[in-house]
Amino acid sequence: MVADRVKLSALRLLPKNAVSRAFGVVAEIPLPPGVRNAVNHGFARFAGVDVDECEIPPGAYGSLNAFFTRRLREGARSIDARGPGDLVSPADGRLDQFGEIRKNTLVQAKGRTYRLVDLLDSGRDAARFEGGQFATIYLSPRDYHRVHSPVEGTVTRLGYVPGQLFPVNPFAVEHVERLFTVNERLTTFVETSQMGPVAVVMVGATCVGKITLAFHPFRTNAAFRRREDVALDEPVELDHGDELGIFNLGSTVIVLVGNPAFAFRSDLESGRSVYMGEILGSTRR
Repeated sequence: MVADRVKLSALRLLPKNAVSRAFGVVAEIPLPPGVRNAVNHGFARFAGVDVDECEIPPGAYGSLNAFFTRRLREGARSIDARGPGDLVSPADGRLDQFGEIRKNTLVQAKGRTYRLVDLLDSGRDAARFEGGQFATIYLSPRDYHRVHSPVEGTVTRLGYVPGQLFPVNPFAVEHVERLFTVNERLTTFVETSQMGPVAVVMVGATCVGKITLAFHPFRTNAAFRRREDVALDEPVELDHGDELGIFNLGSTVIVLVGNPAFAFRSDLESGRSVYMGEILGSTRR
């Protein structure tokens, strides 16, 4: 359609990285106490945020970004894992795609695929996940935007790949070729006892001011940052549901599981909502 081509051309021409950095700065501007409630409640109504799940009232957050990166109140989510062979959702969002990694290929959308080696920018890392499974979770503006560990294991290193900041909404996923290999991304590699290697790929998007981590000072969307592999001086032990990082405004998480014995729940369907801590699958006993 002509309208779709025009929209796609506009996205390509937009200085997405610069706009995203600027938006991140604006979103972190402290709001006067008398304005906070109106701004944050206004965003909540516009995006459809369930404010009853917030740790504190919207008017108590000092900036729009502070509200966007809010924690949930205690008890708002449960971690349903029963053992080291379980995989839980790392985030709230929509389960867009999931399935087997075949011939180095993952599904982006109907009729569109991309290569795992391009996502990770490493042939050695891609080889560790061949024959395993993947899941793609899209976080809309209304969703809780902290990302948690889907497994029990040890973080040994990070992988950062600079890139564009196209939106990751349904239109972009359906129309931008190899979108998740074009955008900026930060991968946390976790070694596990039963799941094999696990990777949590946080994909940047338009208006994502930055991606930050809970256990390391690395941050994304900085000018002139290059491709990096970061080996941790001290490995970090994680349990299911431990906080990994934050999208400072929204994006997508891709989870990779290396153990070919892992299987998703039989009742999962693409397009359904999932919640942080919900079991997605397990290794076969």
